[in-house]
Amino acid sequence: MEFKIEYLTTYYKELKTAQNYPEAFLYELFLIGKITRDEVIIAEVTEILEEYGTTEINNAFKTRNKLPENGEDSGKIIKTLLHFGTKDPLFPIGKLYNMFEFSSLSIRDEAIAQKLEKQPNLISRLNGITHLKVSDVFSNDFPKEICDITSLKTLEIKGNYQVLPVSIGNLQQLESVTLELSKLVTFPESFWSLKNIKKLELSYIETEFQESLQLEKLTNLEELDFILVNLKDASQLQLPTSIKEISFIRLKHLTKLPTCISMLKKLKKFDLYMCPNLIEIPNGFNQLDNLFVLKLDGIPLIKTIEDHQIFTKHCEYITLDDDLEIIPGNEPILNSELLINDVEILNYVFSHPDRFTNLKKLKIQYITDFSDVSLGFGKLTTLKAIDIHQGSQMETLFKNIENCTQLNYLKLYGANIESIPKGLKELQYLDYLCFNSCRSLVLEAKYLPSKIKELYLFDIKEYIATEKLLETEHAYFANLSIEKPKVLFSNLITKTLHFSSINESKNSQEDLTKYLPKPKVLTTLKAYTNTEQFKDVLKHCTNLEYLHLDNKEASLTEITSVAAPHLNYLKLDFYKAENLEALIKNMPKLETLDIAHYDVTSTFPEVTLPYLKNLDLSYTTFKTLETLEAPALESLYIALSYEFGMEGYAKLNQFKALKKLRFMGIGDDVNSIPESISELKLTEFLIHHKFDVLPEFIQKITTLQTLSLGGNDFIDLPTWIADLPKLKRLDIDGCKFENAVPEYFRKLKLKELKYYIGKFNGGNMNPDKYKYLITPGYTELKKEFSKEAIA
Repeated sequence: MEFKIEYLTTYYKELKTAQNYPEAFLYELFLIGKITRDEVIIAEVTEILEEYGTTEINNAFKTRNKLPENGEDSGKIIKTLLHFGTKDPLFPIGKLYNMFEFSSLSIRDEAIAQKLEKQPNLISRLNGITHLKVSDVFSNDFPKEICDITSLKTLEIKGNYQVLPVSIGNLQQLESVTLELSKLVTFPESFWSLKNIKKLELSYIETEFQESLQLEKLTNLEELDFILVNLKDASQLQLPTSIKEISFIRLKHLTKLPTCISMLKKLKKFDLYMCPNLIEIPNGFNQLDNLFVLKLDGIPLIKTIEDHQIFTKHCEYITLDDDLEIIPGNEPILNSELLINDVEILNYVFSHPDRFTNLKKLKIQYITDFSDVSLGFGKLTTLKAIDIHQGSQMETLFKNIENCTQLNYLKLYGANIESIPKGLKELQYLDYLCFNSCRSLVLEAKYLPSKIKELYLFDIKEYIATEKLLETEHAYFANLSIEKPKVLFSNLITKTLHFSSINESKNSQEDLTKYLPKPKVLTTLKAYTNTEQFKDVLKHCTNLEYLHLDNKEASLTEITSVAAPHLNYLKLDFYKAENLEALIKNMPKLETLDIAHYDVTSTFPEVTLPYLKNLDLSYTTFKTLETLEAPALESLYIALSYEFGMEGYAKLNQFKALKKLRFMGIGDDVNSIPESISELKLTEFLIHHKFDVLPEFIQKITTLQTLSLGGNDFIDLPTWIADLPKLKRLDIDGCKFENAVPEYFRKLKLKELKYYIGKFNGGNMNPDKYKYLITPGYTELKKEFSKEAIA
């Protein structure tokens, strides 16, 4: 029995059936009586409290103060609960605050602080709070009663408090502590008994507090931050080996770092910033295999650092002071991968290839200008992968790239590059080559290797095809210009071809597939251009398995119909020819058929497709599917096809294997659901169409797991929906209920309820209308069903 303010009446009813009612639930009843505006319930609660409660609880209840009906104003709630606490010394403030699903409290109001100082036992009764933030509002010392809130997991204190209570050791559940205490003199011994602390931030401490630090005792500490504190020679400072992140920020007196840093084997992030008097950095960073973020900035007295200190095993983000020089060290650098975002560091790597003989992969990010790079990739002959995001002035960068004879992966994204290095053609092991969003690039095919497993060219300026054979497994050409597509196809051997947005709709009206030197190799084709360029694809590419043609240029040319014995997927967009039936008849193994924007005929092809499982139709003019024989059809989706009306709808029961039936925009004459649909064993039914009445015979489809009510308006939601035994997902998007969903629907126990809640409340349905469709703690309110639900 869980308290939920939106189910207050139901909670009250269930409470009455609980064992030891009402004696064991007087404060729960108190809460109900102060939230509800129902006079009957208030009268009942008043009577119960008068009979079973103490004088103090009744005095608190008789005050005029009410709690917010919606339970959303945490500030008003805590002030009201504290007021009740002043009347009743047993009033469980924290527990009742939790019942509103609030666990965080910030004490920054001086009026509240004064009330707590006058009656400190109020603080002790805040148990249940897990996150407490205390500002500089208490006129005396930091209240020791806060140490009675043993439920605390996060504690933040800011102010001029000089001491922490000795009893702070009581807060054994603390996991995160932030102390911004400029006058803190010392840490009490009990502080170091807080073994569950994982995060500790110390900031703005001006005193000589360092001597009282016993950090090594916090054996679960993972994150430690020193920010603007009076830390000096920290060389002997002991740290727990559990630390994963440590920061030394703006420490003007710091001269030495802890020498034990090399022992922090779990360390992932090290941040050193603006420590002007630091005279040395301890050795041992290279021994920290997990370190991937290293920042050393604002340390003017340190002039050099050995390379093995910064190129740790998993280093990814390195930031160095501009005046800090990297010098070769005596220990080897074993890194096989590096991520670099700084020109100085990149130059060092290029300048010392003998120090990076194990380097296989180099990723470069956030360097916008490579004009200061003095050497190039050609120095790193062991490289197998290069990945660059952004950048310009790359000429030097690719100098002698042909020396990287083992390179098999090269990707450039968003780079301002005009041509590819000529040395690429010498790389015989290049398996993956990608130029994405390099809008100035004119790529000449003659500079490519003759064999590349995967070639991706997307959003570049131009591809210049040449009389040089290019063999790939996957070729992707999109958003670019190709002056001579015929030359490209004449010299291309590939299993998969993606060809879209070429030449900005200024394409030739000539079939290109006839030029392929080995058309039988092609098994997958996705083309977004005009059907004229691929009209004989089935004739030439006889092993085709997957074909998607988007006739975006509205060509009237028909695809030549020949046997396509291996084709299992066909998608046609904007097809304008009349031979659709002839085409499909030659595809006996078809499993998925997707037709969009087809308005040539109202009659679906008269075909038999024994393996067809999925049929998607959008923006089509088909009136019925009775001419289709598809005994294995499992999924049917019809969208924005307004010629498909009641006649076609009523005959869908011919597809006996159908499990998923989805609509989104069909004929206006469809004013109900045909009873024949109830003969199907559907698991998913997305109605998405307005009806005068939702017929009861749908309850015969006892296999339903997902149901969409399709934007319909209801006076009363049909109760038979609650009786569907397997229903797990319900869509009420766009629906309106005149009457609230009855409590009977609680039996449903939905996994997901789909209802989009807009930013402006005026368009949203009152949650009270559908609250019984939600099982608290179980049902998820979703904007869209999860992928698992619609798979």
